[in-house]
Amino acid sequence: MNVVNAIEDAALSTGYRREAIVRDYAFADVLDPADPTRQVALAAFTQSPPSYRSAAFAAVSAGEGEESELVRAHRALGAPLLFVVEGERLSLWQVRGEKPLCMHERVRVGDVARLFEENQDKWCPDAIHRAKSIGAVDESYQLDFVDLGLLPVVEGEIHTKLDRLLVETLAASSSVQPDSQLDSKLLFRVVFRLLAAKVLQDRGHPDAQLWNAEDLTSILAGIESYYSLPPVDVREGRDILPAFSAAWNCLRRGISFANISADDLAFVYENTLVTPEARKYFGTHSTPRQLAEYAVTRLGLHRFDPEEISVYEPFAGAGVFLVSALRHMRDLLPVGWNDRKRHDFLIQHLAGDEVDAFACEVAMLSLILADYPNRNGWRIEQADLFEDRRLQSRLQAYNIVLCNPPFQDFSDEERSSYLIGNKAYSKPVEVLNAVLESCPAGFAVVLPRAFILSRKFAAQRKRIEELYCDIEVVELPDRIFRSSSVESALIIAREQRPAGRTVTALCSTEVPDQARIAFLKIGETGERRCTERVIGDSVTGDLWIPRLHPVWDYLQTFPRLGDHFRIHRGIEWQANQGGSWVSQRREGYRKGLHSARHGWQFVLSDPVWLDCRPERLRGRAFQLPWKDRKLVVNAGRLSRGPWRIGAALDKDALLCSQQFFGLWSDQRFSDTELLAFAAILNGPVANAFLATHSPAERIRIHDVKKIPVPSDLPSQLGELVAEYVQILKDSKTLYSLGEQVEPLLMQIDAEVLGAYDLPPRLERQLLAFFGDADRPVAHDWRHWDKALPAPGLTLAERTSGRFHPDGSWFREVFRPLPADEAKSLRIYRT
Repeated sequence: MNVVNAIEDAALSTGYRREAIVRDYAFADVLDPADPTRQVALAAFTQSPPSYRSAAFAAVSAGEGEESELVRAHRALGAPLLFVVEGERLSLWQVRGEKPLCMHERVRVGDVARLFEENQDKWCPDAIHRAKSIGAVDESYQLDFVDLGLLPVVEGEIHTKLDRLLVETLAASSSVQPDSQLDSKLLFRVVFRLLAAKVLQDRGHPDAQLWNAEDLTSILAGIESYYSLPPVDVREGRDILPAFSAAWNCLRRGISFANISADDLAFVYENTLVTPEARKYFGTHSTPRQLAEYAVTRLGLHRFDPEEISVYEPFAGAGVFLVSALRHMRDLLPVGWNDRKRHDFLIQHLAGDEVDAFACEVAMLSLILADYPNRNGWRIEQADLFEDRRLQSRLQAYNIVLCNPPFQDFSDEERSSYLIGNKAYSKPVEVLNAVLESCPAGFAVVLPRAFILSRKFAAQRKRIEELYCDIEVVELPDRIFRSSSVESALIIAREQRPAGRTVTALCSTEVPDQARIAFLKIGETGERRCTERVIGDSVTGDLWIPRLHPVWDYLQTFPRLGDHFRIHRGIEWQANQGGSWVSQRREGYRKGLHSARHGWQFVLSDPVWLDCRPERLRGRAFQLPWKDRKLVVNAGRLSRGPWRIGAALDKDALLCSQQFFGLWSDQRFSDTELLAFAAILNGPVANAFLATHSPAERIRIHDVKKIPVPSDLPSQLGELVAEYVQILKDSKTLYSLGEQVEPLLMQIDAEVLGAYDLPPRLERQLLAFFGDADRPVAHDWRHWDKALPAPGLTLAERTSGRFHPDGSWFREVFRPLPADEAKSLRIYRT
């Protein structure tokens, strides 16, 4: 008996089905830039059809060169274990994505059965399948030899190369027939048939053997018959058959689909082929594949009995959530089920609705691709879910909801025709209300980013906390959607709150802009912050855990800015704000500040003359005591980074536009004390607080009032600020003052931080939060750690002059005990 026969027999005895063990298995090496086709002597899969997702182990004959290089060349197979066979001996390797490869042991052919028997519990198809599909989210399914980084690496390359192949296919078609002359719907339908044909052909499906691969009409007819699809019209008379023939020839020459998971094809098919223009024209929208994958993964469907899961995607668009749910649910089904049994189960447990007929077709075709080799049976219903409470009615039949609803407000016409639209202007608010009314076992909904902090969603956030014990909010970067630049977030809620359960598990996840590409390719996220909170008599709905939350927890008992000041926004006008000021004095105008753009900390911008004619004004802000001494703070952020606000003292009775806040106090603060408060507002604590608590697009009065302030003002802080401001006023060339005033600003910041008395660890976190961001000051400025590098010291210690990085301060501070004291201490200890 040779080694490969021994491995096959051992695999069968370990629970692998015979049809899931393939001899001479060929696959495209997508991790090699040349995309070569490689072959292994045997490959075993946890379920059929074979793909890199279900690959368990394989055997390959040793050749010349290092074994490790041979193993590396077979990573794209997706199998976590690889046997390298040499004669009657073999070595067992763990295959990894980016980590170094690892050889476990060498055995002879007679030891193969024993090796499988010893690892029966870990090597059986069910264990490896669960480890690959669930292990990343549930540690109880993890196996030490399954590298969780392998699948994302393979998957990312597959999607990149499939996308490129489809682009090349469309280009080949365009070279024969310009895109402008090809009907978009026809193009979409034909390319689906070509993709499906290549899948069946590359996988050696029996039906594919009946087609003439050189005859496009034979291919189209074969796929339409297989999936019971209506025929597409590609008659010769329309002169488009050559264009699609060119596309088919290009597709045939591309990478093999034999080892590619069918849902990968579905994702790329929808993502690549439907252009932003087509989406707008046909009314379809697209959820990024990795966003859908992340949402479904985090819902943890594996915690449910599959029989109890019923998944619904309203506003399905192209059905990306459903395709992801299909794969995850298929992974939960018994590995012994055949394809047909899994298909029959899934079509009963997955459903979606979409108002646009073409989008319904796109979703149906995507599900067909994802469900290879099964025939059709998917139904995505065409329905306007805002009519007659249809959405609420449909939601009652399902317990898992996945949704990317429309973000627009209801139009006046829709508000008059929809019963649901008469309650609110916002479609996402109404959709979320309907989901919460049905109270599913779990849901994941994409929403405008305003959901995180805006009052618009305050009632919904509270309701979510009332209903669910496990809640995650994901802040998504701009440009996460190909056809939209809208800022968005993802809310995931699971585990309905039982009676008496008062603990809420909260998780806040960020996908920063610099990680956008990595997220879209392999689902990589940024910082994740988790905590548990006990709800009291009433929930707060504060679901977002802000960055630096240990700092804010430490400052929780500190006074707030609103304890000392009345804060109001400046005046507004009936008409366009841009025409509400002039540069020269005029009747009915008052001297004041109009624009906060390009503002600086501690310094007021040059005043202009604001239109104060009563018929032009809106609201009562004009009646505020603008002639009194006050602090002025910008109401629109100064930057997209962490430096959000700049405060300055106004003693010149300036009026302010709505782009500013005025801060007045009834505590009769002196000018010096007001300057100290300006330093606090311009400092790192206040700016970091607003950067982590206020919406990105604006600064809310509510959040300004909540800025934590020290209990006592440092005695010399106001005087330092007065000196700093005077230097700025007297200088004609501000940017040349960096060397003169930077140390003074450092000392001001040190006084402010010293007043908060943060533990050194928290102060370091706070200062690191600002990174390399430019500070809105009127001179050159460097980050504190660059200007005064001294790891481990507080800013107050660094500015004190007692500690110098290149000096002997350590020996001066930590001097050894005198000899007699040291001797006495040793005697005492004994």
